[in-house]
Amino acid sequence: MGKTPVSHERAGPSDDLAPVAQRLVESIDSHAIFMLDSDGAITEWPPPATAMYGYDAERVLGEDVSSLFTDGDGTEAGDPPDGFLDDATEGTVEVEHWHERADESVFWGTLTLSPLSGDEGFAAISHDETTAKEYERMLERQNDRLKEFTDILAHDLRNPLSVIDGNLALYEETGDDAHIETIKETTDRMARLVEDLLRVARQGDVVTDPEPTDIGEVVEKARPVVDTTTGGTVVYQEVPTVSGDADRLCQLFENLFRNAVEHSSTSSDSQARQNAVEHGSASPDTHAGGGTPGNSGTVTITVGPLETGFYVEDDGPGIPDEQKEDVFDHGFTTSGDGSGYGLSVVRTIVNAHGWDILVTDGDCGARFEITGIDFLD
Repeated sequence: MGKTPVSHERAGPSDDLAPVAQRLVESIDSHAIFMLDSDGAITEWPPPATAMYGYDAERVLGEDVSSLFTDGDGTEAGDPPDGFLDDATEGTVEVEHWHERADESVFWGTLTLSPLSGDEGFAAISHDETTAKEYERMLERQNDRLKEFTDILAHDLRNPLSVIDGNLALYEETGDDAHIETIKETTDRMARLVEDLLRVARQGDVVTDPEPTDIGEVVEKARPVVDTTTGGTVVYQEVPTVSGDADRLCQLFENLFRNAVEHSSTSSDSQARQNAVEHGSASPDTHAGGGTPGNSGTVTITVGPLETGFYVEDDGPGIPDEQKEDVFDHGFTTSGDGSGYGLSVVRTIVNAHGWDILVTDGDCGARFEITGIDFLD
């Protein structure tokens, strides 16, 4: 009885491999795998590509692959490298750049191009690398901040050390205790400087475990900074709950309150001295009432809501336009007694939460606006 012959023919690609490859491509949701012709036009656009970019196949088929790129996030990413498609004919290339979705949002992506056999075009694999890019930026900011700290230490600590060294030499020569007092004042100043620098360093860390935070409660904790100042007042208008670090936000409000109080006092002192001179008072260091000018100034600070954040506004002298760009810089101060790190700390706390801050003019004085917040209620 004869045996039935067994066929040894294998299924061709169109019968078996093509559907498998298609299922494989369509099952990967972390990458978009699509095809280009030899000129760089998109010829295949499977569902994962639509999911990543938001464009349907009809919208992109026939479009040049460079149409996926953009600089639309406001950064200076630059154009993709010239000739990257020509380079891909020689072997696999990777192009890192900003990509734009159908809703005009952007992401930082890596596009990998590999040539297909027979000059039939390219296989393209796109991957969203935004998280890695943001982490890279965070490291760059930390490195920049570290450089700022070393520059500050090299400059601001060298000066008081020179003062100490000079006064110590004078004391050894003269025995005058006034030089020791100068040394003490200088060391106190150095201690405050180091404390402020450490505070900036600590507050610069990204907030990784934010919790629902009642801004009203935080303002109450920070209020003593103003309450201990004669005539100081805080007015609170309800702000929705935010996701943040309550301790750092307390430091933010304390620094903004202290900044308002100190500049209001400084302005009152200067104005009182000017008035005394203009009116021929016996001494420009006292009022007509006999009090010290620094105690005459009052400041009202208002905390209130914005559409995507909150503001802190005072009725003090305000901030000149030419200084608005500099007030958050490390070490910037217009006061001989200031360290220049109070508002710098404010900025680092805001950035650590992923928010934004700007200074503008209020109805009377300075107004700080913290925005970019997603309220919880």
